[in-house]
Amino acid sequence: MAIEKIATEDDTNVPHVLKNWIALYRSSPKVYLPGTDIDFGFSLRCAIPLSVSRIIFRHALYYFGWDQSKDTIYASGCVTGICHSSLLVPGLLAMLLSQKYVPSAKLQGSPQWYQDAMHALLGFCTGYMIYDSFMGFIVEVWQPGRGPVLSSDDWMYLGHHILTSLYMTSTRWVKAGHISAMVLMFFGELSNPFMNLKLILEKALEQDCCKDVTWLPTLFVCNEQVFSICYIICRVFAASFVFPHLTHDLLIRGKKNAPMWLILCWLFLCYGVQFGSIPMIYTSIDTVKNGPSLSSAGAHGEL
Repeated sequence: MAIEKIATEDDTNVPHVLKNWIALYRSSPKVYLPGTDIDFGFSLRCAIPLSVSRIIFRHALYYFGWDQSKDTIYASGCVTGICHSSLLVPGLLAMLLSQKYVPSAKLQGSPQWYQDAMHALLGFCTGYMIYDSFMGFIVEVWQPGRGPVLSSDDWMYLGHHILTSLYMTSTRWVKAGHISAMVLMFFGELSNPFMNLKLILEKALEQDCCKDVTWLPTLFVCNEQVFSICYIICRVFAASFVFPHLTHDLLIRGKKNAPMWLILCWLFLCYGVQFGSIPMIYTSIDTVKNGPSLSSAGAHGEL
C-alpha cells in the first residue's frame, strides 16, 4: 500500500530501486533526535536485523564446519558487510543520477520522494555503523570482569564509525551537503563487497573444513585482483575528480547552505579517510602490477 501511495503523489519519476526504501522509511514509526526533525529510530530499527543476520551467519559457518573462534565471528561480520554494501550501492547510484550533482545542495526544494529516500539510505548506513559498533566493539570483545577489550585497530574503526555517522547525521540536520555524503559513501562502499569477500576467504583458507576445497585459493587470487582494480578506480581515479570538485563546491557554494565550521569538519573527515587509504592504495597497485598472491592474506580491512 505504501508503494502504491508513492505512485499517486508527484513521485511518478521515482527510480524503481528506491521505491522499497521510500516505502520502508514512510511506514516506519518516527523517533526523533531531541531538538531536531531527524528520525533516529529508523537507524536503530535497521541495526536490529543487521545484528540478527550477523548471528545467523555465524551459526551458519559453524554448521559448515568452521571452528568457534574469533576468525569465524569476524567472517560472519564480513558477510553482513557484503549485504549492507550490496543493498546500499544501487540506491546511492540512483540518488546521485536522479538530481543535479551539487555536493553542497540544499535538500529544500527536492521532491518529497527524494528527501525520504535520502533519509532512508543515510539512516540505514548510520544503522550499520551502530550495529557494527555494538556487535564488533562491545558484544564480541567483551571479557567478564573487564568489559570490552579493544585493540588499536578496533579503536581506529570505532572512531571511523562515529565520525562517519556524525557526517551523515549533520547533513540531515542542516538539510544540505547530503549529496557530498552520498557520493563519498558510494565510492567507499563500491569496493566493499570484494574487500569483505577477500577477508572471508583469508579466514576460510585457515579453516580445516576448507583445506580440501581446491578452488578456494584460485577464488581468493581472482577476487584479490578484482578488489585491487576496483579500489584503485574508486580511491585514485574517481577520487582525483570527486575530491577537488567537492572541496571547491563546499567552500564556495556551501557557505550559503551550511555553517563554515561544519563544512571544514566535513572536509577534514573526507581527506582523513582518503589519506588513511593510502597504504591500501599502494598494496592494490602492487597487486595489479605483480599479481595477487596468498601471502597478502592477513591484511586489515579498508576504511
